[in-house]
Amino acid sequence: QQLNQSLVDEGFQLNSSGGTIKISPDGGLLQSSTMADKMTFQFKDGVKREIASSYIEFAERLVLQEFKHLKVGQIGEIHRRDGFEAASADKIFESTFVQ
Repeated sequence: QQLNQSLVDEGFQLNSSGGTIKISPDGGLLQSSTMADKMTFQFKDGVKREIASSYIEFAERLVLQEFKHLKVGQIGEIHRRDGFEAASADKIFESTFVQ
């Protein structure tokens, strides 16, 4: 939440499709992303179109329930939620939509 607010305060537009923070069903993976910048691109045939360029995706992998007792200095990658959330992927890719 704080990261997203900082981004908004700095003028970034966030992807709000599915909520600005996409939360996995198990609650262990939080994802958000900025909207892609847009740029004009001239194709080989001379046609110019506005296309999406880069965006930034953020993912927070929370500590798994069975490791909540560990101290901060003891927590490593193996103690955090891993994997990919397919249900959020389509929402994250909406960061590149050009209107």
